[in-house]
Amino acid sequence: MAYNKAKEEWKWKQWKEKEEEQLRALGTDEKVILELRRRDWEEFKSERRYLEHRAAFPEYADWEGLEIEEQEVTGIPALLDSINDERLLHILLDSDRRTLQMLLLKMMGFSVAEIAVKLRTSERAVYCRIDRLKKKIKKIL
Repeated sequence: MAYNKAKEEWKWKQWKEKEEEQLRALGTDEKVILELRRRDWEEFKSERRYLEHRAAFPEYADWEGLEIEEQEVTGIPALLDSINDERLLHILLDSDRRTLQMLLLKMMGFSVAEIAVKLRTSERAVYCRIDRLKKKIKKIL
């Protein structure tokens, strides 16, 4: 089932209005209510981005209920050890260390801006390296 942004946003607004009514009834300061709304909205947007970009796997309707043994990848050697596809492994082995660092940080959930700061490079460089790696992978798969 696809994620319906408008419906979820409507539900969030309904919930938020009820919560704000309760806070006002309890005498909460309006600045506190506005700050709480801002923070809740940021959290909602963050979760929404995740849900919108999550891949759909129709053949596994209950895939979230499945227990998958997933290794925690903490470094480049662990990343390379976790690859089962030989063709993909060769592409990653041919990649330079900097690109693998960017890939690893991206897998860990860092944003492109955070990766750029952490590796002391530009965001454009991060985008380009990851894009080139994606193109190489798409060629073989």
